[in-house]
Amino acid sequence: MKRRDFKHTDFHDANRRPAFGRAGMAATSHPLATLAAIDVLRAGGNAMDAAIAAAALQGVVEPQMTGIGGDCFVLYAPKSGGVVAMNGSGWAPKRAEAEWFRRRGIAAIDGQSPHAVTVPGCVAAWARLAADHGTKSLGELLQPAIRAAADGFVVTPRVAADWAV
Repeated sequence: MKRRDFKHTDFHDANRRPAFGRAGMAATSHPLATLAAIDVLRAGGNAMDAAIAAAALQGVVEPQMTGIGGDCFVLYAPKSGGVVAMNGSGWAPKRAEAEWFRRRGIAAIDGQSPHAVTVPGCVAAWARLAADHGTKSLGELLQPAIRAAADGFVVTPRVAADWAV
Protein backbone atom coordinates (compact mmCIF):
# COMPACT_ATOMS: atom_id res chain seq x y z
CA MET A 1 0.00 0.00 0.00
CA LYS A 2 1.40 3.35 -1.01
CA ARG A 3 1.46 5.94 1.74
CA ARG A 4 -0.33 9.15 0.87
CA ASP A 5 0.77 12.56 1.97
CA PHE A 6 -1.60 13.70 4.68
CA LYS A 7 -2.43 17.38 4.71
CA HIS A 8 -3.02 18.52 8.28
CA THR A 9 -6.39 20.16 8.67
CA ASP A 10 -7.51 21.88 11.83
CA PHE A 11 -11.03 20.56 12.37
CA HIS A 12 -11.58 22.47 15.60
CA ASP A 13 -12.68 26.08 15.44
CA ALA A 14 -10.58 28.09 17.87
CA ASN A 15 -13.30 30.75 17.91
CA ARG A 16 -15.90 28.52 19.55
CA ARG A 17 -17.33 30.03 22.68
CA PRO A 18 -17.43 28.12 25.96
CA ALA A 19 -20.75 26.71 27.13
CA PHE A 20 -21.99 27.04 30.67
CA GLY A 21 -24.47 24.98 32.65
CA ARG A 22 -25.47 23.95 36.15
CA ALA A 23 -26.91 20.47 35.73
CA GLY A 24 -23.96 18.65 34.18
CA MET A 25 -21.76 18.72 31.13
CA ALA A 26 -20.21 16.49 28.52
CA ALA A 27 -17.41 16.98 26.02
CA THR A 28 -16.24 14.52 23.38
CA SER A 29 -14.64 14.70 19.97
CA HIS A 30 -17.97 14.02 18.23
CA PRO A 31 -21.28 15.92 18.59
CA LEU A 32 -23.42 12.76 18.58
CA ALA A 33 -21.40 11.25 21.43
CA THR A 34 -21.68 14.48 23.39
CA LEU A 35 -25.43 14.58 22.81
CA ALA A 36 -25.77 10.95 23.92
CA ALA A 37 -24.01 11.79 27.18
CA ILE A 38 -26.23 14.83 27.74
CA ASP A 39 -29.35 12.78 26.98
CA VAL A 40 -28.29 10.20 29.59
CA LEU A 41 -27.80 12.97 32.16
CA ARG A 42 -31.20 14.48 31.31
CA ALA A 43 -32.78 11.05 31.78
CA GLY A 44 -31.43 10.86 35.33
CA GLY A 45 -28.17 9.04 34.69
CA ASN A 46 -24.96 9.96 36.42
CA ALA A 47 -21.52 10.90 35.07
CA MET A 48 -20.45 7.25 34.75
CA ASP A 49 -23.57 6.41 32.75
CA ALA A 50 -22.97 9.39 30.46
CA ALA A 51 -19.31 8.50 29.94
CA ILE A 52 -20.13 4.90 28.98
CA ALA A 53 -22.89 5.91 26.56
CA ALA A 54 -20.62 8.50 24.92
CA ALA A 55 -17.66 6.12 24.64
CA ALA A 56 -19.80 3.39 23.09
CA LEU A 57 -21.24 5.80 20.54
CA GLN A 58 -17.78 7.13 19.68
CA GLY A 59 -16.79 3.58 18.76
CA VAL A 60 -19.48 3.69 16.07
CA VAL A 61 -19.07 7.23 14.74
CA GLU A 62 -15.27 7.46 15.13
CA PRO A 63 -14.06 3.86 14.83
CA GLN A 64 -10.62 4.99 13.68
CA MET A 65 -10.12 6.60 17.10
CA THR A 66 -11.73 4.26 19.63
CA GLY A 67 -13.97 1.23 19.94
CA ILE A 68 -14.95 -1.97 21.68
CA GLY A 69 -11.87 -3.75 20.39
CA GLY A 70 -9.58 -1.73 22.63
CA ASP A 71 -8.84 -0.78 26.18
CA CYS A 72 -10.56 1.36 28.80
CA PHE A 73 -8.75 3.28 31.52
CA VAL A 74 -10.83 5.28 34.00
CA LEU A 75 -10.19 7.55 36.95
CA TYR A 76 -13.52 8.35 38.60
CA ALA A 77 -14.17 10.58 41.61
CA PRO A 78 -17.59 9.61 43.01
CA LYS A 79 -19.56 11.94 45.26
CA SER A 80 -18.79 9.63 48.18
CA GLY A 81 -15.14 10.66 47.96
CA GLY A 82 -11.92 9.01 46.94
CA VAL A 83 -10.88 7.98 43.47
CA VAL A 84 -11.83 4.79 41.66
CA ALA A 85 -9.32 3.50 39.11
CA MET A 86 -10.26 0.95 36.44
CA ASN A 87 -7.66 -0.78 34.30
CA GLY A 88 -9.66 -2.20 31.44
CA SER A 89 -6.65 -3.05 29.32
CA GLY A 90 -6.65 -6.14 27.19
CA TRP A 91 -5.30 -9.42 28.46
CA ALA A 92 -3.02 -11.83 26.73
CA PRO A 93 -4.83 -14.89 25.40
CA LYS A 94 -5.17 -17.66 28.00
CA ARG A 95 -2.53 -19.89 26.43
CA ALA A 96 0.01 -17.12 25.79
CA GLU A 97 2.55 -18.27 28.36
CA ALA A 98 6.21 -17.22 28.32
CA GLU A 99 7.42 -20.82 27.86
CA TRP A 100 5.32 -21.23 24.69
CA PHE A 101 7.15 -18.28 23.14
CA ARG A 102 10.58 -19.47 24.34
CA ARG A 103 10.10 -22.92 22.80
CA ARG A 104 9.45 -21.24 19.46
CA GLY A 105 12.47 -18.96 19.68
CA ILE A 106 10.40 -15.82 20.21
CA ALA A 107 12.39 -13.58 22.55
CA ALA A 108 10.50 -10.35 21.82
CA ILE A 109 7.08 -9.68 20.38
CA ASP A 110 6.97 -7.25 17.48
CA GLY A 111 4.11 -4.76 17.75
CA GLN A 112 2.86 -5.78 14.28
CA SER A 113 2.90 -9.50 15.11
CA PRO A 114 -0.32 -11.44 15.69
CA HIS A 115 1.25 -12.36 19.05
CA ALA A 116 0.87 -8.71 20.12
CA VAL A 117 -2.92 -8.90 20.00
CA THR A 118 -4.78 -8.88 23.32
CA VAL A 119 -8.31 -9.81 24.30
CA PRO A 120 -10.16 -6.45 24.37
CA GLY A 121 -11.00 -5.23 27.87
CA CYS A 122 -13.25 -2.29 27.05
CA VAL A 123 -16.70 -3.88 27.20
CA ALA A 124 -15.90 -5.81 30.38
CA ALA A 125 -14.74 -2.54 31.97
CA TRP A 126 -17.95 -0.77 30.90
CA ALA A 127 -20.05 -3.59 32.37
CA ARG A 128 -18.19 -3.45 35.68
CA LEU A 129 -18.28 0.35 35.85
CA ALA A 130 -22.01 0.47 35.04
CA ALA A 131 -22.79 -2.18 37.66
CA ASP A 132 -20.61 -0.65 40.38
CA HIS A 133 -20.98 3.09 39.73
CA GLY A 134 -23.80 3.68 37.26
CA THR A 135 -27.54 4.03 37.66
CA LYS A 136 -28.54 2.44 34.35
CA SER A 137 -27.91 -0.98 32.81
CA LEU A 138 -25.16 -1.47 30.25
CA GLY A 139 -27.82 -2.51 27.72
CA GLU A 140 -29.61 0.79 28.19
CA LEU A 141 -26.37 2.77 27.87
CA LEU A 142 -25.47 1.02 24.61
CA GLN A 143 -28.74 1.99 22.91
CA PRO A 144 -27.49 5.26 21.32
CA ALA A 145 -24.55 3.36 19.77
CA ILE A 146 -26.82 0.56 18.58
CA ARG A 147 -29.22 3.06 16.99
CA ALA A 148 -26.39 4.89 15.19
CA ALA A 149 -24.98 1.60 13.89
CA ALA A 150 -28.39 0.41 12.70
CA ASP A 151 -29.78 3.68 11.34
CA GLY A 152 -26.59 5.32 10.07
CA PHE A 153 -25.06 8.70 10.83
CA VAL A 154 -23.49 11.64 9.06
CA VAL A 155 -19.75 11.20 8.57
CA THR A 156 -17.91 14.27 9.82
CA PRO A 157 -15.11 15.95 7.83
CA ARG A 158 -12.56 14.59 10.34
CA VAL A 159 -13.67 10.98 9.95
CA ALA A 160 -13.84 11.37 6.17
CA ALA A 161 -10.27 12.69 6.12
CA ASP A 162 -9.00 9.85 8.30
CA TRP A 163 -10.74 7.23 6.17
CA ALA A 164 -9.33 8.77 2.99
CA VAL A 165 -5.72 8.22 4.08
